[in-house]
Amino acid sequence: MSEESTAEGSVTLSQSRRSSAHSDLQAIQGNYFNITDSNGSPLAGLMVLLDRKGRPVRAELHLHESTTGTLYDQAVRQAQLLTTERYFGPGQMPLIVMFARLAQDRISVPLQPPPPPSGLPGWLRPVAIGLVALLVFGGLGWYLNDLLGGSSGSNTPQTAIQTPSQSGVSDAGAVQPVAAQPVAEQPQGRIFETNGLPISVNAVPMELGQRVQLREGIQGITLRTLAGATAGEIIGYLEPPMQATLINGPIWLQGNSDTIVWWFVRTDDGVEAWTPANTSEFTLLEPVP
Repeated sequence: MSEESTAEGSVTLSQSRRSSAHSDLQAIQGNYFNITDSNGSPLAGLMVLLDRKGRPVRAELHLHESTTGTLYDQAVRQAQLLTTERYFGPGQMPLIVMFARLAQDRISVPLQPPPPPSGLPGWLRPVAIGLVALLVFGGLGWYLNDLLGGSSGSNTPQTAIQTPSQSGVSDAGAVQPVAAQPVAEQPQGRIFETNGLPISVNAVPMELGQRVQLREGIQGITLRTLAGATAGEIIGYLEPPMQATLINGPIWLQGNSDTIVWWFVRTDDGVEAWTPANTSEFTLLEPVP
């Protein structure tokens, strides 16, 4: 294998040898989380390294050297809660706390162009076969139902079932007037849906009937007709110093990196709507002291 010499006479590895050495390196899977304080300011970065089976083997908490005292305890606590609630494995996993100075060097690294596409991906063939089979059997079933049931020549009226929120018709069949402004529909019975998600890191534990308010520093959150960041319509805002009462919920939904807890609340102005208790980075609602 060849070697290259510089003008000063030193010996460097050839391109082929560098490539051969790098080919022995294997990528390590991992998850990165941004740890923030209650105001959304970054405290640290948490890196969880995984083995080939997706099990955690080591966690690194990268803190700024000025993060001390209460902020240090808060960052470490959030890292412990997150790894405990989201990962599983035998025994204990080490959590390494590292400190770094606020300095950086930006280096541009040229990347290789992506390889040309090599045909259809392997997962596409069974999906396409399934869709074709669904269309064939669905069309055959419709044809047999039409042929044997004689529905094409029947004058029997067809009944369409719609929910009140979709059709404006009550369960009794009476047409309800459509309001000029969207209104959140009062949930029937107690709602508590976790959707199989882990406990939220940023949401404060609360119970029905509690009085809540915005956490200090939060300027306002939306009140929606349905639970979800884009679900339903916005019918108002909860702004300081407004307070509200938890009257139903919660519903847990997936956020960017944390479970978002949605509560159905009644404001002091009489507005009833869904509102989030947290984001993926910080807390929004807290109990009134």
